[in-house]
Amino acid sequence: ERLPPKVVEIDGAGPRVAEMEDRADEGMGPRNQRVIAAIEAASFTGKGDKPVVVQLYRKYALKVNKAMVDSGEKVKGEYEGERNAAGQGRGVMRYADGD
Repeated sequence: ERLPPKVVEIDGAGPRVAEMEDRADEGMGPRNQRVIAAIEAASFTGKGDKPVVVQLYRKYALKVNKAMVDSGEKVKGEYEGERNAAGQGRGVMRYADGD
């Protein structure tokens, strides 16, 4: 026996099961920009609610990021550019998370 769907779209003609979007390779930077843009585009009943929700989201994203760092996992990345004998460089570090 299947359980009913947990996420249902209610903004159309009638309720329907929400479709899953595959954004696994989106990266943290683009994801945060997309989420904040969606919050900015949303309607709120309270005058000061929108900036509060944006700030709450930013704090949440920071906590998640800090938890990942504290876990000991490393962000995959690749350095592009030259280095001197001391290992210093003026290149660019490209991270797998999109930043």
